[in-house]
Amino acid sequence: MTRQSVPKQTASEASESISESWAASVLPRREAGAHKWSVGGVVVVAGSPPFAGAAALCCAGAGRSGAGIVSAALPRSIAPVVVGLAPEVTVVFLPEGDSNSVATRAAEAIGERLGRSQAMVVGPGLGNDAATGALLGTLFGFTKARGSIGFGTAALGADSAALKGAIATAGKPVVVDADALNWLAEQENWWEQVPARLLVLTPHIGEMARLLAVDVDGILAEPERIARESATRWGQTVVLKGGRTVVASADGATVVADVPPALATAGSGDVLSGSIGAFLAQGLSGPDAAALAVFVGCRAAQRVSGQYGTLGVIASDLPEAIAAELRALEEVGT
Repeated sequence: MTRQSVPKQTASEASESISESWAASVLPRREAGAHKWSVGGVVVVAGSPPFAGAAALCCAGAGRSGAGIVSAALPRSIAPVVVGLAPEVTVVFLPEGDSNSVATRAAEAIGERLGRSQAMVVGPGLGNDAATGALLGTLFGFTKARGSIGFGTAALGADSAALKGAIATAGKPVVVDADALNWLAEQENWWEQVPARLLVLTPHIGEMARLLAVDVDGILAEPERIARESATRWGQTVVLKGGRTVVASADGATVVADVPPALATAGSGDVLSGSIGAFLAQGLSGPDAAALAVFVGCRAAQRVSGQYGTLGVIASDLPEAIAAELRALEEVGT
């Protein structure tokens, strides 16, 4: 892979912290007479037999962040598990298998629901097998992969190659996380094939290293600079997760948040992705949705740490705490 160079950060490019007053100012509000579709539907494409919980956590994060309806696109084999953990979700049943025809039918089902919704989250717990690659290739409309993962998207066929892809066709904002990021890292010049400002990418340090084909140490040394440069180059919003999380927009602006150590627990990123998706569905821009989700997620972790301590917090504690923090923000400035 070709290593991507990044310029040095100047003093004028310094990042700002996310403030409570700002968070309150962009908080979505509901009008009288609102209904579940009007306040924002989110489609969650997540989960696989080993990681069904990732889909449930993502859906819970979206629901507790104000999404009016959360649609989980799931294989039938894990749907009962996800619905058992998050009973509010509606299910889009996906056919199972790794053939191109299965991927096409699955993408069509997702695209149909996305047409009625306002945002999508893709990636948490999907896995990295051939079926996942075929599905993602069809959703994005990519037909050629780089590197050695070999998900099979290079052989989608003439009919599939002509498809624009459900993501670009719908034109709805999409949160890309976890296994979808790892897949995206294998696509040659992927940013040239995606409409600008459509995606919110949420990599942790390791995923960012794969996306850039650089060493982890270099990202750890200058996360703000690298997040800013990457967002500008790709033309998308980037949320670089870590102890100091950076939200970078395509125009080069960045904000940062110091993340409580309680969030160093499996599944917290799935909750964050769902929360971002919910704020996108309620009309916030990519950078604003990401910054608000990071802010309330950090506050939620601090809230539950008071009950369980830093070591005792688990991801399923976070959605209800996020709702409580949103409730507190509603009172700011009123």
